[in-house]
Amino acid sequence: MSNHPNRGWRARWTIDAARREARHGPSGLVVRFRPDAGEPGAWDGDAVNGAEVAEALAERHGADAPRMLARLMREAGEAWSER
Repeated sequence: MSNHPNRGWRARWTIDAARREARHGPSGLVVRFRPDAGEPGAWDGDAVNGAEVAEALAERHGADAPRMLARLMREAGEAWSER
């Protein structure tokens, strides 16, 4: 799958374990993680600047913005769990 359009997505994420954050370089999305109280070993993530990033995505990509933000949140979770 060498021609996949999102190949190398992990390299676009920076993990800060001390701050419990994942940061997406191109979009600037910052997702902060906290332990899930209901499930030991699981984490919940909240987009610190989700509204601003969603607005920027909407300006640039229109109707695709919600799908793109959902993908970024999913990537953040995967990058965080792989840290």
